Amino acid sequence: MKVWKAFARSRRLRIICFALAGALLVASVVGLGYSVAAPTEEEPAAKYEHRGQFDYTVYLKPSFLYGDAMPTAEDEEEASVIFFRDIIRDVRLAFSYTFDSSQSLSNVTNEVVVSIIAAPGLWRKETTQLEETYEGTEFMVDFPLSLSYLERIVSDIEDDIGIPSSTRNFIIRAVVHTTAETALGETIEDTFRYELTAILTAKKLELKGDFEASEEDSKEGIRYEGKGRFDYEVSLRPNSLYETDILKSEGLPVVEPPSQSPSYTQTLGPGLLYFTKIIDNIKANFSYQFLCDRPISDQSQEVEVTVIIENPDKWTKSLVVVPKTNKVGSFTISFPIDIGYYTTVINAIEQETGVRESSYNVIIKANVYTVARTDLGTVNELYTQTLGVNLGGNTLTFGKELSRSKSGSLDGTATPGTSGGGSSRAPWIIGLVIALLALGYFSWCQIQLRLVPVTASEAEVARARKKYRQMIVDVKELPEVKPTETIIPLTTLDDLVRIADDLVKPVLHQAEKGRHTYCVIDSGVRYLYVIETYKIMLNHGVD
Repeated sequence: MKVWKAFARSRRLRIICFALAGALLVASVVGLGYSVAAPTEEEPAAKYEHRGQFDYTVYLKPSFLYGDAMPTAEDEEEASVIFFRDIIRDVRLAFSYTFDSSQSLSNVTNEVVVSIIAAPGLWRKETTQLEETYEGTEFMVDFPLSLSYLERIVSDIEDDIGIPSSTRNFIIRAVVHTTAETALGETIEDTFRYELTAILTAKKLELKGDFEASEEDSKEGIRYEGKGRFDYEVSLRPNSLYETDILKSEGLPVVEPPSQSPSYTQTLGPGLLYFTKIIDNIKANFSYQFLCDRPISDQSQEVEVTVIIENPDKWTKSLVVVPKTNKVGSFTISFPIDIGYYTTVINAIEQETGVRESSYNVIIKANVYTVARTDLGTVNELYTQTLGVNLGGNTLTFGKELSRSKSGSLDGTATPGTSGGGSSRAPWIIGLVIALLALGYFSWCQIQLRLVPVTASEAEVARARKKYRQMIVDVKELPEVKPTETIIPLTTLDDLVRIADDLVKPVLHQAEKGRHTYCVIDSGVRYLYVIETYKIMLNHGVD
């Protein structure tokens, strides 16, 4: 690498070069720092959204408030039948079920679970009697009701907890989950619950409740109904009271619904104040949908619905309403809101703690764990939605927020902010590199100039160039000396310059290795001055 001749010859040029390179360096550093510090914006590559909605329907008992039925003592009594234990040999119960729809059905599947729940008041113990699946619109199952076995369960638990009871109450529950497909391809999926109470004392057995009941609902304009019926068969020992040894349920004293509207059921929609005394049951459902602006290759959910009963700042009790269930895509899941059972739980806790309140909170919580695979990655997220219920005295109110959504993004990438001119770092990096290279080169040249020895003749040449730059003309070769030409050598360059000035002629300069020749030619006369180079070190400040 060589020293730039112009840089070596001119001090002013050297100053200008260093100033420009330094300015470029400062500007590049400032610009690069500003672009690095500029704010970045997150640009999501995929946007998704969870959507959930609660809905519920309150089914009422016949009432004067919402209808024309005047309450009577007969209407308020539940059907019951009593048997005397001393003459009972064994008891069998049967449950029959029929599903009907306003559209013709092509396929119907029923999953039935029959259980007996010991519920004397302070505690509950559930045992499953049977769990079966049936095809078709109707089926019937039967099972034994072993009084000694039920009494033994209660006695063992009472011995453990040390709280005896004189009356043993049992809830006989049949839960039917029906999935039906109509002839038009629509799918109906719902769960129906039927209950009968068995009250057991030392001398008698009482079966009490709705031996025959039905539940109605609709979906997308399709009305459907599930009818359930309990029957009994009691085998008797020889006795003087009955003339038969078997009692069957054909003659049940079931309370008939009002004759003027046998199929009409009063219901109330969301957003009202409800009175618990005239509520028959409440059916609720939760709907979920997952949306994404990218194609979804695979999607699955796990949903669980729980109920949290709480006395604020004092105690909470959590109950599972819908156990963890796997779903694919959008779904709707149905479940009951059993206010009677929640009241029983509250009463039991009040007796245990001795703390009573005028109102309690019931929180229905739906947890949906979603896994959705897209071309940009996998969404792996838990979505939670709650519905608040206030249970106070004889009234019931629900929270107003039934719908909710939650948005998110997948694989966000950071990009430079658009404010403050920090949109690109490349020009500043290039400028920084150029400035550093230029400063490095100029510094190297400056060091080389300080290291190179300068002779007296070279110093004289440099001074001449600076002093007489307007008159000196550099040439590669001088004109040839003519035979008739007279050569007049001079001792100083100043003399040669004065002659050139008088003659109005330029000073010709030829640089050769070890020699600098200056001359003025005029009408056959050549005025000549020669500088021979020699190596005597001088201070390099000859500019």
